Amino acid sequence: MTNRGFGDDGTIDDLPWASVFDPAANARALSAIQAEGLRAASRIVDRVVRAVGSEENGQPSAEASNGKTLAAAGTDTLGPAGLPEFERLTRAWWSMVGQLLLRSIPPTPAARGVLALDLNNPDAHGVLALEAAVAGSAGTEIWLHNRGPADHADVRLQCSDLLGHDGDVISADAVRIDTAVVPMPRRSSRGVVVTVDVSSQVRPGVYRGTLVASGHPDLWLPVVLTVRLPDT
Repeated sequence: MTNRGFGDDGTIDDLPWASVFDPAANARALSAIQAEGLRAASRIVDRVVRAVGSEENGQPSAEASNGKTLAAAGTDTLGPAGLPEFERLTRAWWSMVGQLLLRSIPPTPAARGVLALDLNNPDAHGVLALEAAVAGSAGTEIWLHNRGPADHADVRLQCSDLLGHDGDVISADAVRIDTAVVPMPRRSSRGVVVTVDVSSQVRPGVYRGTLVASGHPDLWLPVVLTVRLPDT
């Protein structure tokens, strides 16, 4: 059994978010975004300059004249909503900026589908949800994070019995934790795999329990195991 941490027995490429730190991919994406943004900004600036220059000379702008001509002709080429091209370009620009801002927000562990226990933020909880067939097993990986500047004591993960609504019980002995004792030095993360073995005597249903970390009373995860009949 091994502790899976940064720099231990793997590389950063093994992590699910490793592509975020790929310099080549980031450079290509940034170049494409900058090029598109500059093109859109250039078109908007050109439209504004031409419109302001025409109006200062006492003449209607080309965009305004063009819009009146098209309206008189009954031709809807100003866009799907009948907007002038300048306004459509402006809206497209702000739409692109909004998308970039949204993409820059790092997703939460729940959004990424990755369970995490943060020793420095015990209020952030998820749900360890598993599904297994009778006489089968199910497992998932939980990440422990210590982002602080101080070392933490070893974390010992333990799971309670899983109780069904009809009174059936899956013993805690059926829950396997690949690294029961996890050292957590400062600024480190460790991945721990939790697996539940379902015997052939277990009836289908929903079983619930709790995964706790000894010595950390505020660090825990609810466990929900759904047991179904085997596929035929």
